[in-house]
Amino acid sequence: MLALGFYTYQAAWLLPLAIASAWFILWRQDGAISPATQAHEEKRRGWRFVRGGAIAAMTAGVLLLPLAIFFFEHPALFILRPAQIVTTGAAAATHQSLSESALAYLLMFVPLVQAGDLDPRRNIPGVAALNLWQAIPFWLGVGVALWRIRRPAYSIMLVALVVMLLPGVLSEYAPHYHRVLGAAAPVALLGGVGLDWIWRWWGEGRGARNAESAPLRTARLAWVGWLSAVLLVAGAFVAARDYFVRWAALPDLFYAFDVGLWTIGQEIASQPADAVLYLTPRSAEHPTLAFAWTTRPESHGPPVTFDGRRIFPLTAASNPQPEHYVVIEDEDFRTLLLPELFPTAVLADELRDREGDLYARTYTRPAASLPQRAPSVPTSREIGDGIRLAGYDAQTAALESGKMLYVQLYWDAITTPTQQWTVFIHLLAEDAAGNTTQVAGVDSLPGAGSLPAARWQPGWRILDEYQIPLPAALPAGDYALEIGLYNEQNERLPADGSALWIGEVSLD
Repeated sequence: MLALGFYTYQAAWLLPLAIASAWFILWRQDGAISPATQAHEEKRRGWRFVRGGAIAAMTAGVLLLPLAIFFFEHPALFILRPAQIVTTGAAAATHQSLSESALAYLLMFVPLVQAGDLDPRRNIPGVAALNLWQAIPFWLGVGVALWRIRRPAYSIMLVALVVMLLPGVLSEYAPHYHRVLGAAAPVALLGGVGLDWIWRWWGEGRGARNAESAPLRTARLAWVGWLSAVLLVAGAFVAARDYFVRWAALPDLFYAFDVGLWTIGQEIASQPADAVLYLTPRSAEHPTLAFAWTTRPESHGPPVTFDGRRIFPLTAASNPQPEHYVVIEDEDFRTLLLPELFPTAVLADELRDREGDLYARTYTRPAASLPQRAPSVPTSREIGDGIRLAGYDAQTAALESGKMLYVQLYWDAITTPTQQWTVFIHLLAEDAAGNTTQVAGVDSLPGAGSLPAARWQPGWRILDEYQIPLPAALPAGDYALEIGLYNEQNERLPADGSALWIGEVSLD
């Protein structure tokens, strides 16, 4: 079980520390470290314990061997996730210190302090891991365990609690309940110790200290023992109310658990095979969407996904059938240009969150309609690999150094491109000798990678926008815009390697 834990979650990688500590405590208790006067049989028993521990460790090692070989061959994967969330080393400057993180996990067991996990996916934001009725027996149990720490049953519980909290203490965003789920078992056991102490101490054991008055005092205080049952029932009731009523009704869960994406995914999955569907700005590979589409027949395929804040695909000519654009407007604030492109488009559906705020809209472009937006600088230049430049827009009003230059390219897909092309847009300055120097620019996959050229469909027009930051020290004057494409082999389009000069911009 120890070895298999390594395959499940990286927090389990600390289990050897907990198990080795428990083994050491039991070894000491069993007489492995014995005085010279200890009986021979006790020594033999201790060595049997050592031999059993060694056999268990070797068995775990054998089961762990495939994973160990994998990590030996891919050492970067071994430390990848821990390096991303660890609070020590270079990352410590941006996260809590170890002492702050440890305090956060200590306070998550104090219900009178709003110091719980703030992520609504894991918890009612800020609420402690234990409610008051659960925290009372837990802290009593911790006290009893500390008082009886010499006994293995209690010391092992405390060690397990500390070790299973370490994945959280050593990582960012404390307290993070998912990272310390391994502590649930020792927390429950310590809570049980506290309940048991109330039951035995007040109901049975307290009166036994004075034999003469025991019957009278036991009868008088026996009812106190039932407080353990009251705490158990009250803790369970409050926890059920918190997580099945309060937490379940949180409006934040709409976003935390991708309710909107799931609804959109199911709606898309229910559409007929010939429906033309577009979705912005989420990718088809998003886990929630991909799972929702598992009910969609494979022949239907997923919708066309793109990030409408950077790129927009559409049928350039009259569309033979309606086209449906699903826009997650909570995230994509740019696709409001749909009415500008398609004045006859209709609002087909709306999706709102639990508070009634708009989350997504579905627009339908009617069949046999033409896009109404044309490039401000039209052109028709064959680039290659089925790509034509139809024109461009450049936002040049009040253009100043230190600001942003917006350029939108209009691509026409004659055929589906066969390769992934990176687009470059360079701003060039020319000196007195006629030599040009790049002073600003950007290189990027179309749509920042959300709609690469290899996914373009014949007959599309693609509105591809780029933002070029202008250096603050850039002097006023006229500058040329050069564009082109290149692939991973550094092959360029146009194929002859010539630059495409698409115009000039002027800085005031």
